[in-house]
Amino acid sequence: MDDTLYDALGQRQVATIFTQVDQYHVVMELDPSHKLDAGALQAIRVSSASGQQVPLAAIARFEDSAIPLQINHQGQFPAVTLSFNLAPGVALGDAVAAVDQSLRTMTLPATVRGSFQGNARAFQASVSTQPYLILAAILAVLSVS
Repeated sequence: MDDTLYDALGQRQVATIFTQVDQYHVVMELDPSHKLDAGALQAIRVSSASGQQVPLAAIARFEDSAIPLQINHQGQFPAVTLSFNLAPGVALGDAVAAVDQSLRTMTLPATVRGSFQGNARAFQASVSTQPYLILAAILAVLSVS
């Protein structure tokens, strides 16, 4: 089946013609006018278990559908980016806490997780090291006194 589909929809080099000056690759492919329509499934034949040739449409179907041109990833996982702006007078820390609270209260599948990027991530990183900075400041004041 793989070979039949590759022969029909791909390009298979079947020979090389050598001349005194150059060489030319002979490529076998399906007539391009039949490549991307449902009629191609009737034209392409595959061998059944009994060895009889049957149309590909007997075991597969062809369907037009809309698909995304690209799938964004974060690391190795598919990702969706949701952006937000702060309302006037709202601190970034309050917005991050509100989004975190919303994520905790939602019933999300186990495979869905949320994380911050950009300014919100930088804010979280700076807040996570804040206790160490305060401790270092206290130790510096005590060592000077």
